[in-house]
Amino acid sequence: MAMAPAANSVTEASFIEAPRDALLSALYAYWNKARGTRRMPSRSDIDPVEIPKLLPHILMYNVMPDGGFTIRLVGEAVADFVGRNATGEPAGAVMTPRAAEVTIAILRAVVTERMPKFRAGKAHWYEEKSHRDFEACFLPLSSDGETVDIILGGVRFPL
Repeated sequence: MAMAPAANSVTEASFIEAPRDALLSALYAYWNKARGTRRMPSRSDIDPVEIPKLLPHILMYNVMPDGGFTIRLVGEAVADFVGRNATGEPAGAVMTPRAAEVTIAILRAVVTERMPKFRAGKAHWYEEKSHRDFEACFLPLSSDGETVDIILGGVRFPL
């Protein structure tokens, strides 16, 4: 007899309204504080010294002029989960093709809407660990206050 999933368990990835994970909530709160009354903060508003506990869980993506995305920075916990540091590679480089497609669509939505996106579910984007839950946030950064040029991400893999 199969057991029903717990009420708060995570299954297929889906958008969520706000981070549930404490560290991702802290990252979102930091982003909100950094932006102040603006639509989004700039990269220069983000000071790693102020968020040391969050750094292992951070990803940053450069938004390229051609509409693509490259990985600017990968935190240690993310690199450990994936098995390597993909800094400098295209977004989705270490994912299955379908997962890469979904990730790029999320990044494009952040750029187009200039709004944060939050997701939770199973890590199907990395087949060997697809049984693991993840939660992620994607937060826009802008050097001119209008155009998203960097996306600050946070990813957690609860046990």
